[in-house]
Amino acid sequence: MLTPVFALASLLAVGLPAPKHVVDNAVVAPAIHYTISMPDPGSHLYSVTIDVDDVTGAVLKLQMPVWSPGRYARMDFAKNVQDFTVTDGNAKALKWDRENGSLWRVYPAGSRHIVAHYRVFGDDLSGTFSVLDSLHANWNGGSVFMYVEGRKPSAVTLHIDPPAGWHIINGDTKQLDQTDYTFENYDRLIDTPTEVAPSFMVDSFTVDNRLYRTVVHHNGPTTAEERARFVASVRKIVEAHNRVIGPPPLRMYTFLFHIGFPGGDGMEHLYSTQIIDRQPWVDSASVLAGVGTAAHEYFHVWNVKRIRPMALGPFDYTKEQYQPSLWVAEGWTQYYGEMATSRAQLGPAASTYAMIAGIVQANLTAPGRKEVSARMASFEAPFFDGAPRAQKTNASQTFFSYYFKGAGIALALDLMIRNETANVRSLDDALRNLKKLSWDKPNASYYLQGRGYTEADVEHAVSEAMGKDMHAWFEQYVGGTRDIDFDEILGFAGLTLDRSSARWTVSEAPGASSRQVAIRNVWLADSHE
Repeated sequence: MLTPVFALASLLAVGLPAPKHVVDNAVVAPAIHYTISMPDPGSHLYSVTIDVDDVTGAVLKLQMPVWSPGRYARMDFAKNVQDFTVTDGNAKALKWDRENGSLWRVYPAGSRHIVAHYRVFGDDLSGTFSVLDSLHANWNGGSVFMYVEGRKPSAVTLHIDPPAGWHIINGDTKQLDQTDYTFENYDRLIDTPTEVAPSFMVDSFTVDNRLYRTVVHHNGPTTAEERARFVASVRKIVEAHNRVIGPPPLRMYTFLFHIGFPGGDGMEHLYSTQIIDRQPWVDSASVLAGVGTAAHEYFHVWNVKRIRPMALGPFDYTKEQYQPSLWVAEGWTQYYGEMATSRAQLGPAASTYAMIAGIVQANLTAPGRKEVSARMASFEAPFFDGAPRAQKTNASQTFFSYYFKGAGIALALDLMIRNETANVRSLDDALRNLKKLSWDKPNASYYLQGRGYTEADVEHAVSEAMGKDMHAWFEQYVGGTRDIDFDEILGFAGLTLDRSSARWTVSEAPGASSRQVAIRNVWLADSHE
């Protein structure tokens, strides 16, 4: 049985400044209003209404996204839209048609106010799709909400009409059973996954004067001890990751967990993350289910959500995005998430060494590593990141994941920088430099602070941290397919790589120098000496 939801009012009684997006919301009165309801959970059908004021022109277009940020393949969410109707402000039916599979054209006939209504089928619990059943409603906005073409930067409101007795929570929920929300633009609306359910567990903690909440929908019984241990583990992750670049610019962050449910996924958002882990909590687990994914997803709070590639914000939802930088956005995040085992004290050094050995083995043996560079693997993400398998491919021989390719490069650069600078700087400094080149720059659009980064920015940020020009290295190992000399790289930290068994291992080298041991200790324990 699930522990009932706890009152949220007390969780928000902290002396923190209001987040910028809340202040902005008070400036402009939104003219686009969304309502979502769940009248029959067993049908898997959401009911969505979009009220649009200040309509001008002979045609108003409503676009359903074809993809969703964080999952790079084309999804064509419109395939699950049905029962579309549209009226004017007097409930008179208006003419409409479709320009393509994902774009609806409405003819207002002079009306300044239109109301569009449709239903969306959702039966997939994931970080991309949506589900509605007798257990809960959980939606990811890109799969549910259309936007008004040309008005994506405009502020919007959302009203949630839940089933009786069900509770609501998302990254913007500030009090129990809050039903009305205001978002500064459409991008933020769909960047806010929401859970509506009869009950779930809510806990909170404060780190760096920021409020963090863990929301757990656990499928089956659990114990107070497991719950407390889980929250403590997530807190350690937050503390460790906040030391890398600094505390994120937010007042509140929410972890949404589905533990013990079929499937498995994790998805990053500006003020929250959504995580699904099929394993339930068990006392015997060295790390409870969901914690490892949280270590990856929370690092995204900076890397990809704020320090972001050029193509990832503002977003073009009309076509999938081909871009070269996911080896940083996802690959470096993979590396830092894995390093949290030791840096957040979630496990012994041996666990970290086993993880490093796996990354190295993949980077030196995967057939596809010689077919795609880190940049080209990133570029091909829409082919492979959750894309429908309409035909058989030779991907096992021609593709190598930018997650592991990027993690291998991150490992190499981290230890190279530490070695080159006598343990004074690390890959953390490269990320801080990248922040200066992107997030800290003048705003390039309505979407967030700063601008997206380029591959040249990444190279510059790393070169500055290393203290020398890294262009030639990037050409060989990032733009090219040359194998990294991981024996040399690991040697910087007094580690050796053993290839003698099917599963490679990494261990501490006997007789390592004091310099090597110093680098290893700082690398394992924290981002700073």
